[in-house]
Amino acid sequence: MDLYFVKVKGRSKATAEEFVGFLFGKANNAPDFDFLMVPLRFSEQLDEIDLNDNILDFKEKYNKLKNELMKESVVEDLTISFNSFLNTIFNKRGKIAVGIEITAAVKENDMELLKVILTGLIEEWSPKPDLEVVADGLTLEEYSAYNVLDMKEDFEDVIISDLYKRSDLEKLPEFFPVIDPIGGESITKFDVGDVIYVVPVEINKLEEKLRKKYPKNFVEDNKVLPFPAKILAKEMVPTKKGYLYLCKIDLGDEIYGKFVVSPSFKLLYDENVLREKQKNTEKVSEHKVKIVKPANVNVPGGSELFWAFMTTMIFSGLLIIILYFLKIL
Repeated sequence: MDLYFVKVKGRSKATAEEFVGFLFGKANNAPDFDFLMVPLRFSEQLDEIDLNDNILDFKEKYNKLKNELMKESVVEDLTISFNSFLNTIFNKRGKIAVGIEITAAVKENDMELLKVILTGLIEEWSPKPDLEVVADGLTLEEYSAYNVLDMKEDFEDVIISDLYKRSDLEKLPEFFPVIDPIGGESITKFDVGDVIYVVPVEINKLEEKLRKKYPKNFVEDNKVLPFPAKILAKEMVPTKKGYLYLCKIDLGDEIYGKFVVSPSFKLLYDENVLREKQKNTEKVSEHKVKIVKPANVNVPGGSELFWAFMTTMIFSGLLIIILYFLKIL
């Protein structure tokens, strides 16, 4: 398990409020969170949210509902106050410590323990709330696959389908980049030659070659770890929803592939490689010669140069005449 995603619905008996939201983070790390808090008269609208939906469907419905209800000033005030309160509590208790507690509960699939943890976090706002909790533990590969499925409409775009018929792409196997929603970087930050991590869409066609090249990436329970791939080419492709990036990749030993990805996704990468790249960029900047233009220097215009020239010529002429007569005398 690389990620945890905890979906929560609750009702506060003391304050006559209802809320829905989520906590999302890397295993044993601080969670990101977002909650929508409403007075009870809006509670029926929260029934639109199903805690059993997968992560993408849940977030889509949640964001849509939140955008609608935040138009109500009372909902906006409550929601901002509640999220601010939670942020204070997390800072007080230690965000990483809370993340470790949540990770342990999700790994054990212990919803009752999660309720105890969450009740403890909000007890100062709402003592003994009624809570519903559903949690998912995800690998980065599973989370990436969800997002690839969500991009299905973009892949069916005529431009993309025609692009895949191109002679240099048609026979290349399809991969998807591994998404790291917490610590990753957009594809826009990567250049040709950089290394990112990918998983084949259909492992069967490449299994023999990949096993030979990366035997340690094939682990028990038929699981496959992400493969490092060097970017050979990167190009921007317009679609109905905006721009995507098409990349051709090299996994070594003549294993090549392709993928299309949205710039909004954060991709898993080797931190050491990008850190070294950043250092090299800084070193180049340090050695660049800076040309400093002197301040408050008036550069003469064309007419000023002309009169300066004429003045010099007149002075020179007078000097020659004076010298001539001096010689005569």
